[in-house]
Amino acid sequence: MGVRDQLTLTGSVLRVGATVASERARGRGPVTAPDAVPARVEDLTPEWLTAALCRERPGARVVGVELGGGSEGTSSRRALTVSYNHAGAGLPTAVYAKSTPRFVSRVLVGVTGAAGAEALFYDRIRQHLDIGAPAGYAGAWDPRSCRSMVLAEDVSVTRGATFPDAAVQIDRLGAESMVREMARYHGALWEDPRLDREWTTLRDALTWQRKFNASTGMDAGAVFAFRFASEEIPAALHARRREVRPAFARSLEVNVRLPRTLLHQDVHPRNWFHLPDGALHLYDWQGIAKGNWALDVAYALSAALDVEDRRAWERDLIALYLDELAAAGGKPPSFEDGFLAYRQQMLHGLVFWTYTLLVGKISELQPETYVRTLIRRTSQAVVDLETLDLLRN
Repeated sequence: MGVRDQLTLTGSVLRVGATVASERARGRGPVTAPDAVPARVEDLTPEWLTAALCRERPGARVVGVELGGGSEGTSSRRALTVSYNHAGAGLPTAVYAKSTPRFVSRVLVGVTGAAGAEALFYDRIRQHLDIGAPAGYAGAWDPRSCRSMVLAEDVSVTRGATFPDAAVQIDRLGAESMVREMARYHGALWEDPRLDREWTTLRDALTWQRKFNASTGMDAGAVFAFRFASEEIPAALHARRREVRPAFARSLEVNVRLPRTLLHQDVHPRNWFHLPDGALHLYDWQGIAKGNWALDVAYALSAALDVEDRRAWERDLIALYLDELAAAGGKPPSFEDGFLAYRQQMLHGLVFWTYTLLVGKISELQPETYVRTLIRRTSQAVVDLETLDLLRN
């Protein structure tokens, strides 16, 4: 990280820290102005929700909101039950809210721009995709304070969705559902001009990662964290850990030279929800970028599948993905070129999860057993698929 980046990061973190401290000391209270960004779900009011949820229904207004259960991770998540006047009949009542009230959340997903990206997805992109992700209702984000608020469909109520725990095992049918879902959103926005012309805050995967590295020291921190995962990372990879950071950068340079589409970028198993019919769909779209499909697919399969299952199924799953991509409007490469691209993108998941292990020493974002499981899976995939050798200069 250069001096300018360090100064920018320090200034952003200090500004956010001061804002959070001020909010705690004085409290923000109920938010009614439609252009304000609530700091937390407790600040939501019928007035603000009316502006967010009733935009396309003249005369409709929210008359009440009840807060339900939730969870804490990189963002704060809460269920809402919303009620309307008579004119609001048919508007969504089961709503899922994501916000960034905590200092750690605002640094990780605010300073980095991830919260703004998810607001963009649910407010402007989701409506163009025929996928199973939650419907998007509103997205608001303040780049200075890093407050954010996203309102989406509560699929646990509307569709009976369930969410995996740390011990999740993805079977073959689940893995096939995952690649079909990725193919649908990749194909729908394949080389789409809106990626550049309309959604102008959407970065390519290389720029996104450079920004994240500058804001958090992610790439360097991920390699530093190898020392805490010696039991999970194969010795052959641990011995080459100094190659990981430059190889990761090269993998992204390769990625953005290939045909581009929308990327989710954080397709680990806990970001997929399960429907009663067995289908899996993605949520948590705060890491979106534009780039080549192989980044998402490599990360998803290496993180979600046990090592032996990945080894046995990955070629069939890549072939299925390429067929589904063509059906969804994309222009897939040959299997040989596609499998090479898949092998080249294996470092993404590993870097994300060794860095998560490091952050967990300060503030736990995910259960440590889950983090270590994903490090074991993704690091073995890097070894099995000879990713470091493929990315040598």
